[in-house]
Amino acid sequence: MESPHSSKSSPPSDEEIHRKRLGDLTLSLGSSQGSPGQLSSKSEASSHIPRLPETRQSKMSPGTPQPDLQEELHALRQQVERFILASQGSREGLWVAEIRPDIPWYSPECPVWYSPQFIAMLGYEESEFPGVMGSWEQRLHPDDRERVFEALSNHIEKRIPYHVESRLRTKSNGYRWFEATGEGTFDANGRLLRGGGTIRDITERKLADDLSRRNHALLDAVLAEMSDVVYVKDQDGRYLLVNPSGAEIMGKAIHEVVGKTDEEIFGTQPHALFVEGDDHVMQSAGTQTFEVEVQEQHPVSRTFLVTKDSFGSLPDGQNGVLGFARDITFRKAAELIIQEREKRFRAIMENAYDLITETDAEGRFLYVSPNFKESLGYSSQDLLGTSVFAPVHPEDRDRVVEEFCQGMKTHGSGRSVYRYRHQDGEYHWFESTGRAFQTALGELRAVVISRDITQRKQWEDALEAIVKGNVIPGSPNFFEVLVGELAKALQVPMVFLSERIEPNASKARTLAFWNHDQFEPSTVYECLGGPCELVLGGNPVDQPSGVQQLFPRSEAIQALRVEAYYGTPLFNSKNEVVGNLALLDTNPHVLSSQGHNLLKIFASRAGAELERKRAQEEVQNSQDKYRELYDQTPLIYFTVNCQGIILSVNQYGAQVLGYRVEELLGTSAFSVVYEEDRGLFQSGLEKGLRESTKGILPEFRKVKKDGTIIWVKETIQAIEKQSGPRVWLLSCEDITERKRTEEALLLSEMQLRHTQKMEAIGTLAGGIAHDFNNILGAILGYSELAMAYATQDERLKSYLNEVIAAGNRARDLVKQILAFSRRSEKDKEAIDLRLVIGDVLKMVRASFPSSIEIRTSLDLESTVIYGDRTQMQQVIMNLCANAEYAMREEGGLLEIALGHECIPDDGMPGLGLCKAGSYLQVVIRDTGKGIPLEMVERIFEPFFTTKPAGEGTGLGLAVVHGIVHNHGGGIAVSSRPGEGTTFTVLLPRLDVIAPDKPEEVIAWPTGSGRVLFVDDEEMLTRWGTQFLSHLGYAVVASVNPYEALDLFRAHPSDFDVVVTDQTMPTMSGEALSRALLGIRADIPILLCTGFSHTMTQEKAKQLGIRAFLMKPVNGLSLALALRDILGKGSTPDSTQTA
Repeated sequence: MESPHSSKSSPPSDEEIHRKRLGDLTLSLGSSQGSPGQLSSKSEASSHIPRLPETRQSKMSPGTPQPDLQEELHALRQQVERFILASQGSREGLWVAEIRPDIPWYSPECPVWYSPQFIAMLGYEESEFPGVMGSWEQRLHPDDRERVFEALSNHIEKRIPYHVESRLRTKSNGYRWFEATGEGTFDANGRLLRGGGTIRDITERKLADDLSRRNHALLDAVLAEMSDVVYVKDQDGRYLLVNPSGAEIMGKAIHEVVGKTDEEIFGTQPHALFVEGDDHVMQSAGTQTFEVEVQEQHPVSRTFLVTKDSFGSLPDGQNGVLGFARDITFRKAAELIIQEREKRFRAIMENAYDLITETDAEGRFLYVSPNFKESLGYSSQDLLGTSVFAPVHPEDRDRVVEEFCQGMKTHGSGRSVYRYRHQDGEYHWFESTGRAFQTALGELRAVVISRDITQRKQWEDALEAIVKGNVIPGSPNFFEVLVGELAKALQVPMVFLSERIEPNASKARTLAFWNHDQFEPSTVYECLGGPCELVLGGNPVDQPSGVQQLFPRSEAIQALRVEAYYGTPLFNSKNEVVGNLALLDTNPHVLSSQGHNLLKIFASRAGAELERKRAQEEVQNSQDKYRELYDQTPLIYFTVNCQGIILSVNQYGAQVLGYRVEELLGTSAFSVVYEEDRGLFQSGLEKGLRESTKGILPEFRKVKKDGTIIWVKETIQAIEKQSGPRVWLLSCEDITERKRTEEALLLSEMQLRHTQKMEAIGTLAGGIAHDFNNILGAILGYSELAMAYATQDERLKSYLNEVIAAGNRARDLVKQILAFSRRSEKDKEAIDLRLVIGDVLKMVRASFPSSIEIRTSLDLESTVIYGDRTQMQQVIMNLCANAEYAMREEGGLLEIALGHECIPDDGMPGLGLCKAGSYLQVVIRDTGKGIPLEMVERIFEPFFTTKPAGEGTGLGLAVVHGIVHNHGGGIAVSSRPGEGTTFTVLLPRLDVIAPDKPEEVIAWPTGSGRVLFVDDEEMLTRWGTQFLSHLGYAVVASVNPYEALDLFRAHPSDFDVVVTDQTMPTMSGEALSRALLGIRADIPILLCTGFSHTMTQEKAKQLGIRAFLMKPVNGLSLALALRDILGKGSTPDSTQTA
């Protein structure tokens, strides 16, 4: 045998050739079927083949394998089959790359074998996944490619193990995560021969890892942001975790705490917040909650609520403690505050003037304030658990129960007025407001606050008696009824009403005197030296006590033992004192402000009635004198026989009738009687002829020779003659003038009565309007101010617009009340009434039903009047609205016509006191149902309406009447049931044409300066301060005029202008202005008033007051007035326009 090391190689033996082929077969089988493990080299594959003994000689032919080699080949095939089977069941994908000299390993064309599992993992079929490097490379995620190829290069060049995670794109175009490992086979020169490895799908694991990392990050963030202290210890007390809040309490950094025990951190003085309760929790394996007070370095200690709990085994098998601590210092303080507040609220409830109760949903008392005993006689024990409705008056109970149930059902609030039974059985009037609420346990409750309004109801009843006509003007007992109502309302023992009978106020006559439940007879008494002298001098007297000591010379005061006296003058329409209305009491008596107001209202009504009574007496005296004088004038005398033939006639009678005496003799008395009255004359004549006594015929008409008709009053008296037939004397009185006078007097009385009613109600309306104007001033002022700031929020601006619109409607209602009372003075100008009617018709046509036809006749020259445009619109609108109501059911025709009318010097019947002159006539006629005759006379009375209850206020035509007469005009109505109604309005005409004025848009002018703002209404001073400050002014506000005067007196030069109200309880704006001007004569003053008996714009100017505004004052008028007074300011584009 040749040495194996000889330079010349011998041919390979059959065994070597066979082994080489077997190795190649193994690789080829592995390349086609896959392997369960890594195939690192050819030698590794060959090592699985059993080696044959080298000493054994083959006896077979060279082309036939030896028997041992066949066995080895069979064993190798079995191993390959097992390898294939194992690889098919594996979840890993295999790959093997064959490196060719002509193709670099990184080339996309480099051959690579991919196992079926590899291909299936990406969702492909084997035919869709070519065996080249590019099939794998092009599916690598772009973000992973550089990292993966760097790992391959490091393995090939530096022999660093290949182990990498990357994303591969699947057939569905999604990416999944894979973990890849591999190893290459190198030759002696380090050249890569082949490489292979596995991949495993780790997408779910990566998602789980990402979720775990996010959860850990979230937990770390939560712990870092928590203000509560959180920490974890193991069973040996060593900190495993602490959040920043806990480390801050310890005064350490987190890394200085974790891994250490409390002893290592705190030494011999452990922190109770972290140590207390650990042993108990570990031993009991339960939860413990307790409070710990920590002093630290704060001046006030802090309280923590600590909760500790044990938890299960740690990874090393140990248990631990989980601790939470929350700073409840502020909560503890809040609990103390709530407790103090509850004590304070209970003290308020138990000492309140009003009655306070709490009920359940069924209306049973749960709480009753102690003052129930004083007000109604019931103790808390009497009422708790009983029904709140039991003591309610039977007539009110159903309504009160319904209101209560509705409030509980809606969880809302409500108000109710009702009668409640006192323990003594007497009923008192109460006004209650309540609100439903729900307790923390979900139970429905209600809190009710009630106030005794019995006295107020008595006052309201007294006012209602005046308004509804229970105190009837002209009735013989008018003054007694009025005094009795006042005594009952104010609960005083003595009330008297007297009239002044001497100019120097020395004597007066009582018209009604209520003295301890009975009326005293009328008497004349001396006023000198007593309070009545002051009152009849025009000065009210308010003396709650000590009257006898103040007026020792008054016999009446001493005799009646008067201790308290409240008297107010009675004024007529000329503002002259005509009487006195006074309240007297034998004990000290403090009269409330409401009582003062009621006394003034009754005094105003009494003064109006006293003036009417005196006017009526004067009319009666005039009539008596007229009749006496008329009875002395010559009369018409006829003598007639039993057939009524004229036998004689006096000269005066013949002249009156226009005949000569001889023309009448022998003619029938019927010949000079008006044809329509002959039947009346005949019946009276026949009766007189039958009776012997003097008879009076009904008044009838006679006809003069020229056809003129006169009214006569005729008597018949039989004249007995000694001889011959009986004759009768007809005595005729020409009463034509008297008839005319009586008609005029009747009309004047009706107008006088109507005027007195309107003045009385006007005084009441004026007082209400004053208070209402103050409220409206605050509502409109704050709404305008809020609108100035609501520049971005459109929804808020729309809400504020609704509030301002409602306020303006309320302001217009006040104007209506003041209009009919003649208390409202409006600015007037030349206006074209035709245009006013046209504007109204635009609104009317839109609101009228189609069944009503509107026909106008307005083509007239010179239709200009001097008046207020708004009020004229109101007149036309009210009259059109009444016409629409009358024709609403059946339709009809509305006619509106303009015309000229000239009133002669003797006036025109039915149109009041219109002066002679040229007038513009407005006729509004409808074809509706008409008005009954008995209602026509009352049609202009306030609160009188022909409409059903709830459909009319009775103010519309009263306002129209007031407006027309305030414009110097007159109004008349003509109507018959079923024939429609015609209203005729006359207004003084101007011979000019007034152009319409465009409405100006004015901005709030800003300004500067120091303003002293005075008003007794606090809400108005707050508004004035905020509004004027918004405009740039410095404002000092006061609700007390005396306080304002002191402020001004102390620093008169600090103020640039003063804004003050006129009507204030302690000092009027007029008095305050006088005092301010006395201190500094040049101080500008702006006076505001809504209603005043004594103050007018002209009077204000005479006092030196610079400006005069009517309430309610809006922001624009106030800003403009201040600009005009101070003579400075600006109107920037950014300010709100009005």
